[in-house]
Amino acid sequence: MPVRSPLIGPDLRQWGRQLNLFLNTNLGKLFFKTDEDNPSENGIFLWDEEKNYPVVSAQNSFRQIAMKQATPSSSIGAPGNVIGMISWDTNYIYVCTANYDGTTAIWKRVALAAW
Repeated sequence: MPVRSPLIGPDLRQWGRQLNLFLNTNLGKLFFKTDEDNPSENGIFLWDEEKNYPVVSAQNSFRQIAMKQATPSSSIGAPGNVIGMISWDTNYIYVCTANYDGTTAIWKRVALAAW
């Protein structure tokens, strides 16, 4: 049976605290996503073993939950880097745009600026 997350309410800070508590107590209970899982019910957390990241069902699709990855040392990346990974440091936001193959530049970055 899928684990249900707290519902988003009008107070996003309170929801964030509830979500943090929920994940701390239920992370070990997350189930692996299968091809048979249906995203029609909002708020179901699953682990996508094929893509190696957590997903949540929202608006009839499974959406990746962004997790900070290690900052890439080069645009080529490293074994295990896959499309959709995100990282950041004090100067850049990095997005992995392809799966690692050892030769192709798969990481793109954009500079951060004060505003």
